[in-house]
Amino acid sequence: MRAFWGSLGITGLLLALVWPVWAAPLEKPPEATTTSGESVALEQITIMAPQPGVEITTEKTVIHIDQFRRAGLLRTLEDVLQEIGGIDVLRQNPMLASPGDEVAIRGLSEGRMVVEIDGRRINHTGHFGRYIVDWATLTVDDIERVEIIRGGHSVLHPFAIGGVINIITKKGKKTKELKPDVSLSTGYASFNTNFVQGSVDGGLWERVGYHFSASRQATDGFLRNNFQWNNNFAGGLQFFLPFDATLWLGARYSHVNYGFPVVNDPALPQFGFDPNYPPFLATADMLRHLPTALQLPGFPIPQWNKDTYYLDAILMVPVGPGTVRVHLFTTNGRRDIHYYTRVLPPPAVFSNVQTRDVTQGLILEYKDVKLVDWENFKNYLTVGFDYQLLGSPPTNNIIYNVKSVYLQDVAKWGKFTFTNGVRYYTIDMDTYYAWFEAGKPAPAFPTEGKQQRESGFFPSFKIDWQAAQNTALYGAISRAMRLPCP
Repeated sequence: MRAFWGSLGITGLLLALVWPVWAAPLEKPPEATTTSGESVALEQITIMAPQPGVEITTEKTVIHIDQFRRAGLLRTLEDVLQEIGGIDVLRQNPMLASPGDEVAIRGLSEGRMVVEIDGRRINHTGHFGRYIVDWATLTVDDIERVEIIRGGHSVLHPFAIGGVINIITKKGKKTKELKPDVSLSTGYASFNTNFVQGSVDGGLWERVGYHFSASRQATDGFLRNNFQWNNNFAGGLQFFLPFDATLWLGARYSHVNYGFPVVNDPALPQFGFDPNYPPFLATADMLRHLPTALQLPGFPIPQWNKDTYYLDAILMVPVGPGTVRVHLFTTNGRRDIHYYTRVLPPPAVFSNVQTRDVTQGLILEYKDVKLVDWENFKNYLTVGFDYQLLGSPPTNNIIYNVKSVYLQDVAKWGKFTFTNGVRYYTIDMDTYYAWFEAGKPAPAFPTEGKQQRESGFFPSFKIDWQAAQNTALYGAISRAMRLPCP
């Protein structure tokens, strides 16, 4: 569960990241024609082409969705992440983002990085040793910006070994204009792939801001039986309170119906080979989040249905030299899995399994406290408390009980920035099972859990040096905790 990570010196060469992309100078100066018809030789031209909407520093990469541009439509967060250096996106279904996709920062995927919405983790819901992020439910209509932190040096985000992808959602605006901003998009592609999504943003009398969105995506899939359709709804109200305080009350709902690819092997005609689909061999490596047994075409249909509900309340209050943040949240999900647990030898066995995951949490933080604000030296402090309760009712209401406190100090002196932090965890776990007892036969499935507690300090240190206007170096060393999969 514990890991030690360091990145030193040249790792921080952001020459390729911070500098904009440039084209080679023109070999021959171009000519321009004046109004009198004379040709005039121009100076040598260098064309600068930074990626629109992307800010890259040694601290984080920030992507502003409204300014971000790429070829083709932007539908989900994956469409954005595919364009960012150091982020790997491996899609199981090329038509749509799906639960079987894998997103990794420097090769470390959901089990070793953190995916957050407004600073709270969403990739802690999974079963049978797997984290599951429903990437198809993260549509760009809900996203104001995305913050990407590489590595585990930030103690502000728990369990971030490989890094953090933090999605900051749209929350309406403070305005007297009653006319809302409305967006609507739709499209159709191969394999009966289609989508429609829209959103509305606005405000009322400078007192209330609002954001609401809805989307539906569907496809028959590239592989046989690899269909998928998703319904997503999100929105909420932001209240602008006295003393520059704000209160956001938000809710999200997603439904994902996902078909498991079935065998389509010409060497096994007894299972019904269909030439209209690519071969999916019985001997091939299975894709992510699929049952280990072979899945058959026809009825019953191997698939899963997952419903997930998110509720959030975020209070932000300026207090003295900093800001107090209180974030209450809960996630409630249910996944119904219908699949073959055995095909060979016959007879085939088809099972229906229901799993639930419930997470409740609280983040209490006093952030960006200005301790010193001189011209050549600035010092900021953030302290916080994080509580998470993860369970799988009705069998186990408390799988993890996580309590942690953290402190991060940022000192900026000239061209140097020093970031020091530490987080202390106390984790009560009920996930490890005794498979057998001495002198007794091993049961077919674990029947009792083993409780365990983990605790300790996890410090980090990072130094940045702005060597030149477009060149920065940094080094970081940290000790991090990984929360095991449920």
